[in-house]
Amino acid sequence: MYADIVVERGRIRSVQPAEHGTTIHTDNGVFTFPGGHVLPGFVDSHAHLFGLGLRLTTTSLHTATSAADCVQRMTQGPLQGGWARAMGWNQELWDVAAFPTKDTLDAVFPHTPAVARRVDGHALWVNSAALRAAGINDTTPDPVGGTILRDGDGHATGILIDHAMDLVERCLPAFTDEAMTDLYRIAADHCASKGITEVHDMDVAPAWLGPLRALAERGALATRVQAYVGGQHDEWINAGLLPAGGEFLRLHGVKLYADGALGSRGAYLLAPYHDEPSTSGLELLTKHRIVQAGRAVIDAGWWALAVHAIGDAAVRTVLDAFAQIRTLPGGAELTLRLEHAQHVHPDDVHRFAELRVHAMVQPTHCTSDAPMAEQRLGPERLPWAYRWRSLLDANAMLAGSSDFPIEPADPMAGIDAFCRRIPNGTTQSWQPQERLTRDEAIKAFTSWGHRVTEVDHRRGRIAEGFDADLVVVDHDMTTCADDDIRATAILATFTAGTLRYQRPDQHETRPTA
Repeated sequence: MYADIVVERGRIRSVQPAEHGTTIHTDNGVFTFPGGHVLPGFVDSHAHLFGLGLRLTTTSLHTATSAADCVQRMTQGPLQGGWARAMGWNQELWDVAAFPTKDTLDAVFPHTPAVARRVDGHALWVNSAALRAAGINDTTPDPVGGTILRDGDGHATGILIDHAMDLVERCLPAFTDEAMTDLYRIAADHCASKGITEVHDMDVAPAWLGPLRALAERGALATRVQAYVGGQHDEWINAGLLPAGGEFLRLHGVKLYADGALGSRGAYLLAPYHDEPSTSGLELLTKHRIVQAGRAVIDAGWWALAVHAIGDAAVRTVLDAFAQIRTLPGGAELTLRLEHAQHVHPDDVHRFAELRVHAMVQPTHCTSDAPMAEQRLGPERLPWAYRWRSLLDANAMLAGSSDFPIEPADPMAGIDAFCRRIPNGTTQSWQPQERLTRDEAIKAFTSWGHRVTEVDHRRGRIAEGFDADLVVVDHDMTTCADDDIRATAILATFTAGTLRYQRPDQHETRPTA
């Protein structure tokens, strides 16, 4: 829409239609965007701000074409605390789609510990020096909820899945407060450049909250943060954390993991993997453990419980646990979120609405992972994957997100994936019956994201009295051709009425009289 908007103390005072562009009057100036259309600011409802900061500053392997290419890139990156670190490798994109081994890293890093996180965050590739640093040898047992991959002779290959990653990650040098502050600032600024005005930050470590809180208190965060603190190992309990409100930082909920990821075959399935019948994935939490965690969350006064579940078995376990949590004192009021919901058995689709569970989905996971999902699930189970239309038609509450840094922080790509569902590098819609309408896709990245955190009464609309969280784009996303959605450019982003990003060629600004 074209509009003339007056902002006062961070909220919209008035909105009037305009003819040829958008003008925003703020406490600090008047900003005019000829031809610019204004929308509510985008919400990324499941993401990792700290991880995005790392992706923007650490050696990236996201576009690597082989294990050798990964190692070459790592040799060009700086050491961090004496360790070679990288993130983003994905063997499914390589000519030989097989897990790499420690030998490739050992050839270049014979003595320096080297560690690289898989793109989905659920597998770690390490060298022999890292294994030694972690005390992992041929007799080290698999931890509960994790796997140390081994060769035919029982030797660790250098791939650690899910909770096995903890054995190495606890040895990594800690970040200083200054470094963490920089990572969060860089990530938030990047989000603003993509039109994102609010992020639901998942699995936040207690150590990160000090720097994040300091940025929020001095007005240096470009995007609002709804934080979901780590609870897989009772981190929030051990740190003595409690929920806390705030305009730019709100400690809103607790995050758990019920299973791993499909790419590393850690997602927990009701039947074995189509391409690896010897496994059905990893169950990281039982129903009983999730219910216990839910009771603690309720007793501490948290507003929300978020549980990662990708495979259909994990989804069912979480829904079973949520059904029991709903019967607990205080359980009826708790916001329940099922993160990802990538693979939902037909018998469980209707339960999301019945239990008032929010399905927190990532549309670009579908377009990135479709070929891999076909291999992992096989043809009979494919219709159960990434089922957005099915969930909405069953009256489920849904919100869109990217899960950055796994996927880029790019709401345009997410809206495009919702609407067209075309896998990367192809031209045909994949499982097209699950596509969303344009209006639904935009709402999933705006008002529906605010509904999850119960602030949709003041955010997600351009209306008098609402927070001035706004994004100005170069054409009308509600009417443009489907092919043009992803090409939509961000001209400016305002959070709480303050300009947080402006494209360099947008300079027409007048100071307040």
